Amino acid sequence: MDSDTLKVLLDSQNQAFRSALDIVVEQFNSRIASMESKISDITRSLDFSHAETVDLKGEVKLLQQTKRENNTIIEGLKNRVEDVMQRMNNQEDYSRRNNIRISGFKESPNGETWEQTAEQVSTLIQDKLQLPSAKLEHARRVGPVTRLAPRTIVARFEHFGDREAVTRNSRKLKGTGIFINEDLCPASQEKVKNQLPLMKQARTDGKIAYFKHTRLIIKERTGPQLPTDNGVAASGGGDEPPWTSNRSVVASGASASVADVVPSATHDVAGGASAGASAGGGVVAGDDEVTTEAPVERVTSQHRLCRKDLRDRKKK
Repeated sequence: MDSDTLKVLLDSQNQAFRSALDIVVEQFNSRIASMESKISDITRSLDFSHAETVDLKGEVKLLQQTKRENNTIIEGLKNRVEDVMQRMNNQEDYSRRNNIRISGFKESPNGETWEQTAEQVSTLIQDKLQLPSAKLEHARRVGPVTRLAPRTIVARFEHFGDREAVTRNSRKLKGTGIFINEDLCPASQEKVKNQLPLMKQARTDGKIAYFKHTRLIIKERTGPQLPTDNGVAASGGGDEPPWTSNRSVVASGASASVADVVPSATHDVAGGASAGASAGGGVVAGDDEVTTEAPVERVTSQHRLCRKDLRDRKKK
């Protein structure tokens, strides 16, 4: 093979190699261009997402600020609603200040009219409590009729003083199974009911515990205390409305059921209030009721024991 032929063959192979290399390079360039286009699209998308994120952050901050403002408004409205509800409860309690609730009073199986109920309550007040001058406005039974226990009687007096006289003298009903309590609104009854375990625990610990309206007052025993002029031990004041009374008294030595307790602000409520009426007397806490001992008799008996002890020492 001569040199010319060899040169032609080499040129032919070189041309074929270059053609193949050009094809490969063109393919690479095409792929690179496609990747650059995709990267450009992704970059534009990221820029758009970043702009949206910035806008969303601003909206989130605005929403958070609006939420804080709304929470402040809602909190203020809640406080106003609670204040209005408290005022309504106080007003309802005030409207019931001349009322008492009598539980355990025997009910006729054939039913009673309001006039018959009022006549029975008047007889109870005159004969058992010896208060012939108390003027009863009306009396009626409340709640559904059941065979388990007689319905509670709500009695209203013409004057607040008559109502107070009845609650003070209700101790005379001890042993009859009849209970006389304050007539509180449902919200006040619930407040008192929720505090009953605290009152019972305080009495178990030997402390003086009683209710003044819906406020539980607990005192340490520091010795015998004489009652005040109106029969109510000083409670140290409080923020209760001035018309509230802490002299509602349980007037029975018989056992009471839970059904009798809850509708009438509970027997323990009345007993706790009567503890306020005789803070100097010992508080006797039973399983189903709370009563109080007469403070004057207790103080007198303690003085007698002290004098007897002194006489015995002198003789020795």
